[in-house]
Amino acid sequence: MPRPPFLPATYRRGDPMAEIMDCLVNYFNLDIGEDGVPRRYFSYHVVAGPGPTPDSGVASIATLAVFDPAERCTSCTTFHAVAEGGPGAAIAKAVHYLDSYHEQDRLQKVQTAIRRSECVSQL
Repeated sequence: MPRPPFLPATYRRGDPMAEIMDCLVNYFNLDIGEDGVPRRYFSYHVVAGPGPTPDSGVASIATLAVFDPAERCTSCTTFHAVAEGGPGAAIAKAVHYLDSYHEQDRLQKVQTAIRRSECVSQL
């Protein structure tokens, strides 16, 4: 299989690429029901990986849980791409998008540490 034109000439199949990163981001209010569940909450899984060029990155947001399906963020499924900075910049862009989206909701935010996994080219 020929080398794709966007990869450097020295790049070989099986070489490490940018990493895959992910984190969990939750927003909730402090009004807790008797069952311990916040009365208003949103839970997202943000995943980022390498983009089409060596320094680019892309991220996606998956909604995991929402207190009221009518308040689901339909625009949060936007594909977040960056030309520079790789997956780290892409995940930061996606998390910033969520923060902006929930800015007026007066909710608390909890975010896990960003996990990193090496990605190997299959080209």
